[in-house]
Amino acid sequence: MMGQASSISGLTSLMDDNGETMSTPERLAHQRESYERARAAEAASRADRLRLNLLEFARHSPSYRSTTTETNNFKHRRKIVEPIDVYDADVCCPYKFRKIKDAGLPSQAVMEEHAWNPNDRSLNIFVKDDDPLTLHRHPVAQSTDCIRGKIGYSSGFHVWQIIWPLRQRGTHAVIGVATSEAKLHAAGYTSLIGSSKDSYGWDIVRLKCSHDGKKKNQWDYPNDDWENFGGVGESFTVPESIYCILDMDEGYMAYATDEEYLGVAFRNLRGKTLFPIVSAVWGHCEITIKYMGGLAPEAPSLLSTCRKTIRKHFGKKNMHKIVDLNLPLGCVDYLTYK
Repeated sequence: MMGQASSISGLTSLMDDNGETMSTPERLAHQRESYERARAAEAASRADRLRLNLLEFARHSPSYRSTTTETNNFKHRRKIVEPIDVYDADVCCPYKFRKIKDAGLPSQAVMEEHAWNPNDRSLNIFVKDDDPLTLHRHPVAQSTDCIRGKIGYSSGFHVWQIIWPLRQRGTHAVIGVATSEAKLHAAGYTSLIGSSKDSYGWDIVRLKCSHDGKKKNQWDYPNDDWENFGGVGESFTVPESIYCILDMDEGYMAYATDEEYLGVAFRNLRGKTLFPIVSAVWGHCEITIKYMGGLAPEAPSLLSTCRKTIRKHFGKKNMHKIVDLNLPLGCVDYLTYK
C-alpha cells in the first residue's frame, strides 16, 4: 500500500493543470515559473508596506512650514534672512583644539614665525629684542595701542596662547583678530579692537565682545549661548593665560582657558584674512603670544554635514524641537550631541 501511495504521489507531482503527465524539463520550468510568481508577489507586497510606512511617517511627523492660510496673510513678501551659522563648537569643545593643546608647544622658530609683527604696530609699542614673542607698551597717557601678528589666516584651524598678567590690563584690555586695514591707535582709553567692521575683539576686563562697534552693540562673553556657561560663573575672571581658537574653515572664533572652554565668540568669518591682535592701555604692560599650532582644512564627513545642515535649519531658538522629530533615538542623540 505504501508503495502504491508513493507512486500515486509521484505521478501527481508530474502532472500539469490538465492532468497530463509532465516531463522532467517541463516540471522544472513549471517550478521556476511558480517561484518567479511568488517572488514578484513578495516584492509587490514589500513595496506596498514601504509606501504605507512612509505615508504613516509623513502623517505623524511635525512640520515647521507655514500653512497656506498663514502664507496668504502676508501682505508683502518679506526679505529672506539667512539663518545664523551653527557650529559644533557651540555644543562642545572642538576636538582639534584638544589635539593641538595636547601636542604641546611647537619649535621656537615656528612660534617666532607667528609672533608679533614689529613692523605692524602702534608707535607706542615695541617688540622686545630679547624675547620676540613679547611686546612692551610705553607709558603714554590717554592712548590705546595695538599690534598685529606676522601672519594672517584665511583657512585652516589655528590656536595661539596669549599671556597677559592680570595687574597689567588697566581699564581696556582686548584680544582678538583683525584684517590688515584695522586701526592700530586711538586717542583716549577705548576698546579699539572690535570698534570697526575690520576687527573682532573680546575685552577681557569688562567681559564684552564687539564687532563693528560703532554700529552694533557689544555683548557679554562668556554667555548662556554656551551650554556650559553655568560652569563658568558670573564672577569669572580671565586668567593670565588665554587660548584663542580660530577656525577659518567653519568661520568662527572661540576662547578657552586651561580649565574651561568658553564657547563661540565670533561668527561668519569665512572669506577673510585675519591676524591675531591685541590692544592695550596700561603703561609698561608686556603681552606674550605663543602660536600653538594649526591644522590644514579637511573634508567634513557626510554625516557631520547632514547634522550641521539640520541644526542650521532649526536655528538656535528651535534646537529643542529636534527631540520631537519622529526619528530613531540614535539619530536624535547624534543631532543633539548626546
